[in-house]
Amino acid sequence: MKTIDEIMKEVHSLWRQGREKEMAPLLEEAINLCKLQNNNLKLIELLNEYGGCLRNLGEFDKAISAIKESIDVYEKSNLSNEIAYATSIMNLANIYREKKDYFNAEKYFNISKAIFDKLGDKSYSYVGLLNNFSLLYKEIGNYSAAEKMQLESIRILEKDSKMNVPLAISYNNLYEIQKLAKSNSSSIENLRKSEQILLKETGTNHPLYASVLNNMADYEFSNKNYNEALSLYKKALEIVRTCYGEKSEAFLSVSKNIEFVEDFIKTLSIKESSSSDFKNNLKINEINCTNSNSKRLTGLERAETVAKYTSEFIKDKYPDLYSRICLALVGVGSECLGFDDEISEDHDFSSRCQLFLDDPDYKTYKSDLESSLKIFCKDLESIVSNLKDINVEIMPISNFYKYYTLFENGPKTESEYRKVPMDLLCVATNGKVFLDNLGKFSEIRNRLLNFYPEDIRLKKIAFQLNKMAQSGQYNYSRMIKRGDTVAANIAQGEFVKHYLEFVHLLNKKYMPFYKWSYRSACSLEILGNFTKENLKKLSEASIYEKESIIEEICSTVVNTLNELGLSHSTIDFLTYQAEEVRKNILNPSLRNEDSWIE
Repeated sequence: MKTIDEIMKEVHSLWRQGREKEMAPLLEEAINLCKLQNNNLKLIELLNEYGGCLRNLGEFDKAISAIKESIDVYEKSNLSNEIAYATSIMNLANIYREKKDYFNAEKYFNISKAIFDKLGDKSYSYVGLLNNFSLLYKEIGNYSAAEKMQLESIRILEKDSKMNVPLAISYNNLYEIQKLAKSNSSSIENLRKSEQILLKETGTNHPLYASVLNNMADYEFSNKNYNEALSLYKKALEIVRTCYGEKSEAFLSVSKNIEFVEDFIKTLSIKESSSSDFKNNLKINEINCTNSNSKRLTGLERAETVAKYTSEFIKDKYPDLYSRICLALVGVGSECLGFDDEISEDHDFSSRCQLFLDDPDYKTYKSDLESSLKIFCKDLESIVSNLKDINVEIMPISNFYKYYTLFENGPKTESEYRKVPMDLLCVATNGKVFLDNLGKFSEIRNRLLNFYPEDIRLKKIAFQLNKMAQSGQYNYSRMIKRGDTVAANIAQGEFVKHYLEFVHLLNKKYMPFYKWSYRSACSLEILGNFTKENLKKLSEASIYEKESIIEEICSTVVNTLNELGLSHSTIDFLTYQAEEVRKNILNPSLRNEDSWIE
């Protein structure tokens, strides 16, 4: 049997080669050995390394469980190594960041940093904290805080020649931040420094090198070197394919970049011009963008194309405004949910995206933008032949969120969340943001996407359980016994409606307007496949078969609540389960409130 050290030597060899998919089974083997030896300090280290591996593979929930286990081991073992404890908390924060749970990410980063600051520690672990905290601030649009942390990490790393790989990561990250913040015209030099270090330290077949190539491609594209950009993206893709596989987020992201650049090269020929007029800066390529065999573009795909051209247009015509624009497709419409099809095209069909501005910019630029974008949209229709009825809607950020959530910055408190219907929260957070240079729109959006405050979620789950019990387990059978099939059908409809909302609450996803609620639920991780099969079966069953199907659904609901730790009771009548869930509410006022009140 191999020792832990022998296994970890193999693990680290795989890491240097960028073969992270093969590391996970070995790390699991080492963790099990460590548990048998009761070596808690080593176990904490291995669980953190395992969590990092799972994070890179996109298995966020398993990664969170591993890191939380390491924290639990530390707290129960009375260990004195506070750096190990701070590092585990930092790793947990970073997984939440990649999962886009920004609230928990910032919370745990701050806890970790407070420990490092108290100890006066400037070690490699602290540098890791700075790097990852910087990435969080970059993602939520706080570029000044992101740049400040990244520069601090670089100052520490430059003093130690053994820290070249982390230094390369920091230079790469700094490039991305400064590009977004437009705070340093020579930011490309940071990217080149990163490339030179990685060529020496990791070689060209490593995911870190792929990240640098991806950024270099982005830089070349922004400077209109489209063929060079395409070549660099393709090199990055092959590295990512080997390291992470074709299902990874990284592979899909680079693939999408390649697809866009190839389409851009086919469609347009760019020539230099001093004129700021959009059409004069474009030479229409004779190649038709579509043919009779091309697949139908979804609304989000059309919107993304419109957004990319709109971005270039505003960058040329309104350079002072460009750093503060947000382009997206969100709100009402099946295309915002990704559910549009040929039938959707019989009404309100267009190729559209939205331009969101902060209030001062909206007041200043609205009139001029409306007239110039109207001309731009007509020009674009003549350039890209598979886009018709192009429209760019201009609206202030505050109006959008106030219209759909009642509050200009979205609900924040428990009482505010209770005032907003779930389907409107779905409308406010669906679709896709294609570009957000200001960051304000995404900051509100990401906070809302973190879902309800946990006590409110539990309160709503308890309410839905009561309603499911009332309509499905009680009233449906009574109406059948009375021979009142109309009332029975109404009870069934109520049961299905509350069940679908319950499934969305379990998955921490806002349920859309009723006609899309079933389709949305079928795609969810928890009970999604079960819902798809059993609600279809319920809808197609005879009146006298439906009661047993409803009971089967309720039994699965109870098992799921037990598995998720929301209930420890096996009683199958859902009103009992509602009370079990209610006990988990921390707020005494909410906990003591009648669970029949939502």
